[in-house]
Amino acid sequence: MSKYKLTPEQVQVVHHPLGSHALVLAVAGSGKSTTMAHRIKHLVQECDVRPNTIQVLMFNALARKQFTAHLDKISLNQTQQPTVHTFHSFSFHVINRMVKNGYLPPNTQFWLGDKTELIWLTVKRAITHLEKAKRIPRDAVDPEEALNTIGLWKGSLIPPERAGSFASPYFPLVFAEFEKLRLSAFALTFSDFVPLAIDILQNDSYAYQKWCNDLEHVIVDEYQDINYGQQRLIELLAGDHAHVMVVGDDDQTIYEWRGARPNYIIQDFAKVFDNMGVLAYRLSRSFRFGPLIAQCAANVIACNTNRVEKPLIAFQTGKPGHIHVLDGGYSSIKGLAEQVLALVEVDQVPPTEIIVLARLYAQLDNLEMEFLARGIPYRVEGQQPFFKRKEINALLDYIRLSREYYTPMTNQIGKWLLSVANKPSRMLSRSLLKKMISTARHKKMSTHQVLEEAVNGYSFALNRWQAGRVQELWDFLERLQARVNDPNVKAGDLLDWMVETLGYLDYFQNYYGKGEHSDEKSHAVQNFIRYISMIPLKPLELFDHLANLDTTQGKPEEDLIIFTTIFRTKGLEYDYVVIPQCDENLLPYMRGRHTDIYDTKGLIQESAMSSLVESERRLFYVAMTRARKGVLIGTSRFPSRFITEIQLKETEAVMAAVAWLATGDAAAEQDLLNALQGGGARPGILKSLTGGYLPDMGQSDLAVQIQSTWVIPAPSPQVQQVG
Repeated sequence: MSKYKLTPEQVQVVHHPLGSHALVLAVAGSGKSTTMAHRIKHLVQECDVRPNTIQVLMFNALARKQFTAHLDKISLNQTQQPTVHTFHSFSFHVINRMVKNGYLPPNTQFWLGDKTELIWLTVKRAITHLEKAKRIPRDAVDPEEALNTIGLWKGSLIPPERAGSFASPYFPLVFAEFEKLRLSAFALTFSDFVPLAIDILQNDSYAYQKWCNDLEHVIVDEYQDINYGQQRLIELLAGDHAHVMVVGDDDQTIYEWRGARPNYIIQDFAKVFDNMGVLAYRLSRSFRFGPLIAQCAANVIACNTNRVEKPLIAFQTGKPGHIHVLDGGYSSIKGLAEQVLALVEVDQVPPTEIIVLARLYAQLDNLEMEFLARGIPYRVEGQQPFFKRKEINALLDYIRLSREYYTPMTNQIGKWLLSVANKPSRMLSRSLLKKMISTARHKKMSTHQVLEEAVNGYSFALNRWQAGRVQELWDFLERLQARVNDPNVKAGDLLDWMVETLGYLDYFQNYYGKGEHSDEKSHAVQNFIRYISMIPLKPLELFDHLANLDTTQGKPEEDLIIFTTIFRTKGLEYDYVVIPQCDENLLPYMRGRHTDIYDTKGLIQESAMSSLVESERRLFYVAMTRARKGVLIGTSRFPSRFITEIQLKETEAVMAAVAWLATGDAAAEQDLLNALQGGGARPGILKSLTGGYLPDMGQSDLAVQIQSTWVIPAPSPQVQQVG
């Protein structure tokens, strides 16, 4: 796309008439940032709208930075540019000003950056207080899970006194205690910004006059990702007079687990902003990829029912692209690694232009192992490499502790004992364990001796139940110590025995419940054991082996391929996307996230979450549409249903003919008709041909011929479209 030339669809959005709101449905790679930037330029330079009456809200700091760069690119000088905020930066701006004005305490502190550690300490203090008061059982609450749930309540504007949880009856108690401690410290976390800004704008006339009253336009990006609180903030800013333009794609709503809902964009926008008419626009031409990737992505997402039907058409009809599906379990892992090596070494693709994406981090483990074996440099973003994860480290700490079982207690041995004592949960209090460690250090006792003293002696005055739990730990360590020192025991067999004897996988399910968190950890443990079992190691050789594993192979960041989850790549794009283990029950993952929170008094009622399969299908769609040139997919004996839904074989034949037709070769017309006759005349493909590719190429007569030959279903009239 030319730096200044806009498509007809983009021009319509830019010139959206005053006097009505605008809903812009923008497919992946459709140039929505460029469109919004030109819309602002049009408002300022042609409609004489003052920049300070336009409020632009972006979803995150990266998008904000990129959008500001777009404003510079289209020659909109600084004095003509409105302030661009994220929801949180706008809220912080309001809060900071109110602190200076005396509305909030002058000693208000922000737990951000290096102070985020205070959030962890505070939630742990809250849990400890509740445990000591016997209001929650020991080790019944995971601090990370509690914090995530607290963030959901705040995002939905639900205070502690109305906080309900389907996941755990203890989370509301932790929320209330956490808030009490936070407020006593006059502290604000990132999650507090939007709720507090809303409270200020609702209840302070000065604040409302300053930030809302003079606004004429509110422009919101990534509207499909907003939560209840962010929606309420938009409503406050708009009031009853500002024009609202929201841009997003319901097909890319992948953050429902943190409060986003596709219904905001599908139906609620027109209901909420009913003071003016709403015009809906489409940005259906993607500049990111060619027709094969575009159509396969369109094929799969069309299987969803709760969506706005829209085309996904490649703007560059002749742009090459490929999708390669490798079947066969671990052989597909090897095949993916070989293809990645070929891309880097033969095709000279920069490693940073290749990304490996999965639904769960555990789906990445086998490909990580293959990369390590082949010396392919990579890094995992958002998680530790498979061999460094917490659930693995606990097993290794058991072995480390057994190695020093008869050594006098040290600080390090004490840390290992604390690490394993409640994995799985034995309900041993931290204070008891610390007392045992302190006594052992003072008396120069070993782990073996202090456990024996705790069970058989009187030093710690354990009741029968406590003594039984310590006995369990002691018995296990005795048996483990013998196996660790047995020359005939292999490391993989030892780990297998440990997991079975401890009931380690059951522990995850008991602690986290059935679902994503327990499955993620269970898969990670099983994958790690599989990896270790392939190497002839003795138990104590494990540590040298793991210490020498280097995912980066000593290479700088620009030479590393990224491994991460699909959730972390919204808005990003790469030349090549690799999706390993694209298997049924992994992608789609059919025990996915559900609504964990609710308002006990029903004052705030949010739309229900999508069906699991529709939510998972959107994830797969987002993964595919990150790619500019190619998608490599690996499957096992149980390939994902999405592999069938992309209709790869039929789409390849038709889109190859379309690309040939784009060269102007008349012979391609018959090739296209043959491809359709041979099975390519699927409804979605026919719609794209006759409503997009052929008219765009000036082949309207051929489009009419195809329409007269095959029945093409009419689009569903879900949203009134412009153009």
